Amino acid sequence: MIFFYALGGGLGHITRAQALIHTLGFDEPVTLAMSSSWNQTEPPLSSQFHPLRAPREISKDPAEVRRWLSAALAQKTYRRIIIDAFPGGLLGELCDFPFPPGAELIHCARLLHWDRYSALLHGALPRYRQGFRLEPLRDDHMKALSACCDSIDSLRLNDPPYDPPASHSVQIDSLEPPLWLIVHAGSTEEILELAALAQDSATLEKTFPKLMLLSPQRPDELPAEIDHRCEYPATPWFAKAHRIFSACGFNTVRQLQPYRHKHRFLPFPRRFDDQFARAAALRAGNWDQS
Repeated sequence: MIFFYALGGGLGHITRAQALIHTLGFDEPVTLAMSSSWNQTEPPLSSQFHPLRAPREISKDPAEVRRWLSAALAQKTYRRIIIDAFPGGLLGELCDFPFPPGAELIHCARLLHWDRYSALLHGALPRYRQGFRLEPLRDDHMKALSACCDSIDSLRLNDPPYDPPASHSVQIDSLEPPLWLIVHAGSTEEILELAALAQDSATLEKTFPKLMLLSPQRPDELPAEIDHRCEYPATPWFAKAHRIFSACGFNTVRQLQPYRHKHRFLPFPRRFDDQFARAAALRAGNWDQS
């Protein structure tokens, strides 16, 4: 069995977990440890994944998270333990953590503000047998990973196949072009910023597209002329759309690479994820999956 440790906000960790397991061809059952911070419809998971939600009340206490994780790992025998994004855990809780002996530790790394994140690390990072670099990383980040990983390889993620219901295709095909998508699972404020960008772009281009928000939530303040769908994954909509507006999270940027010509992006500040560096690399034409 696999234990996939993916605590964190948003849908990125969940998307990355499914893509990584699919890309590596692992077919055993996966316990997906994730935060329980959603209050909207949760994304669908394949039968291979068994969600395990960390209690919300422990989410800011590293000692409590360590206790919860120790108890979770003791429930079953896990052959592989995969740590997503944060090599020392979201709160630094994995430093000096006593992982079960014999378990193979794997880390998948994406871009971080390493100077901010490393300030949380007190003690030794876990010893990883394998690290996967999913996108270009800063030198300080790579230096830290090189010290705690036996091997680091670049990995290009592929999402598992998705077979949407027939009604889904009918929904997409029935929309009159041009269709402009706003794709975001973040806060109301960020959704409204992306919506304003899309509307301003339409005004400047003197066009009248059908605007569609794909998001777990529809903000009350969203202009009435913008439609909304709670869709996960959003990828089946990308080919039909004429323009796509999004933030600069890793998974969205990765999934929209084939549609770079119609992708318009707006980076947002995050504590650890450096969306502005990713956006700069996109604008320069030198961002690619590792």
